Amino acid sequence: RKGFLTFIICILLFVITTLGTWFATKDLFDQQTAERWSSETEYAQLSCFYPISQSLSDFEFQSLHHAVEDGLKKASIEAESENVKLFVDAYSVSGTINIASPSHEMEVSAVGVSDNFFLFHPVTLLQGAYFDEHMIMKDGVILDEEAAFQLYGSNDVVGMPLYIGNAQFYVRGVVKKADGYFAKKAGLTASTCYVAVETLEKYGITEGSYTYEVVMPNPVDDFATGIIKSALNDTEQKIEVVENSTRFSFDAKKDVVLDFGTRSMSRNSIIYPYWENIARACEDVCGILFIIQTVSALIAAGLLIIYLWKQYKERKWSLRGIWERIQKMWKSRRNILKKQ
Repeated sequence: RKGFLTFIICILLFVITTLGTWFATKDLFDQQTAERWSSETEYAQLSCFYPISQSLSDFEFQSLHHAVEDGLKKASIEAESENVKLFVDAYSVSGTINIASPSHEMEVSAVGVSDNFFLFHPVTLLQGAYFDEHMIMKDGVILDEEAAFQLYGSNDVVGMPLYIGNAQFYVRGVVKKADGYFAKKAGLTASTCYVAVETLEKYGITEGSYTYEVVMPNPVDDFATGIIKSALNDTEQKIEVVENSTRFSFDAKKDVVLDFGTRSMSRNSIIYPYWENIARACEDVCGILFIIQTVSALIAAGLLIIYLWKQYKERKWSLRGIWERIQKMWKSRRNILKKQ
């Protein structure tokens, strides 16, 4: 009876931790770009985090883009048609900036972004739109709902003038402010706005690490990672490369557990953006759930094996007896057929 109760408890723990892992990761849309990009072909999403001493200019970003493109061509991987993109990438950096409406001024956290940034980070739009794909016009600003209310007293402010330094911008969109324990601890306590990278570099202060993100074909494991590392040409290994699309797989959770103490150590002076901090916090949670999940599964499997072994030892039948019975039934059947 005790063994049976223990078995049931272990099964329940396994189910609860499995559901807990799913619940902890289901809303991490920043980590699910590869799934949204293609549900049929194998794609991988990767993030590259630069040390704070190293910047990523638009020219360097374009050079990196072409290096990835050349790497895919050398591997004979091409787009299905001319109108289909083979891969998509973006870069960004975090910092602070002063913004002002005609009547109020405030300092906010800022994310300087390039085109395609919101493909990777689909924050919830309340009003307006994301930046256009090629960001031809860089005079738009996207505010979170808290900043919009403080500056204008309303969320319905799309198209309103906004001032950064001596330059005039306009409100392109208003997004929902992220909430939750991890979001606040990751740095989303202050109001946040999204501007072009050039705007943040010119009028604000860049405080975080530059981040390069890409979604690209990954026909075999680690293929995309190899292409990116080759394109980065990071001989000193200061740039951290993370494959987002597999970070919550079985092997990844196992690595988190094995490196639980040392994984938080960093010697490359990297300051992660808020979405990476949230993902890393969820990795720690999933690592703990993985331990409980694994232990409960092993105990349940052990109890089941012990139970089956005891049933086998206490059996009132034998394999030889079953075989002899089958032979008798077969002989009896043959005799009946002969008489017929």
